[in-house]
Amino acid sequence: MKKIGIFPLGIVLFPGSSYPLFIFEDRYKILIKECWDNQQSFGINLMTPKKMYDVGCTTFVSDIMDVKENGNLEIIVSGKQRFKISNILDGEQPYLMAEIEHYEDIDTSIDPDLLEKTLNLYNEIANKARNFKIKPMEIKNISSPQPSFQIALKSGLSLEERQTLLEMQSENERLEYIFHHLTIILPLIERVEGLEILSRNDGYLSL
Repeated sequence: MKKIGIFPLGIVLFPGSSYPLFIFEDRYKILIKECWDNQQSFGINLMTPKKMYDVGCTTFVSDIMDVKENGNLEIIVSGKQRFKISNILDGEQPYLMAEIEHYEDIDTSIDPDLLEKTLNLYNEIANKARNFKIKPMEIKNISSPQPSFQIALKSGLSLEERQTLLEMQSENERLEYIFHHLTIILPLIERVEGLEILSRNDGYLSL
């Protein structure tokens, strides 16, 4: 069973996505330096005031943008694959460690009609919500083998909804989930409620 460092954060990182982080705690500076020097991955798990979720995403440091005089770091991390914590290891390192197991899709099939209608709805919202700089997507430009994760980046999902999506083990189930979410946003897009939902789009970097 593999052991990795765990970085609990208030974000959900999807496989294939990139995210900027500012590292200021000493224990996580140590984690990032070790992972950067040794080209190792670590795990990001959603932490809320109530709990840390077991299903997270392995991550690697894709770039160190800046190192401050006090050692604080501006970095970019990129998600690799999902995992599930099977055992927390306390006290091995200054940062949290855990034994993890792979967490993969049970159903890997993709319904092309479902993907197309989800993308069409996403693009309709992207074209209407220009203030949020959401770029329309074409199927041919989707690089992920799990397109739902790429579509989810700018779909205005709440933290809990992103975590729910991360834990689903069927691509079609995820696409259905996003499609249903987008059908709620579309009629609200020109009203305050719809803009508030889209304002949930946070710091994911464009693919």
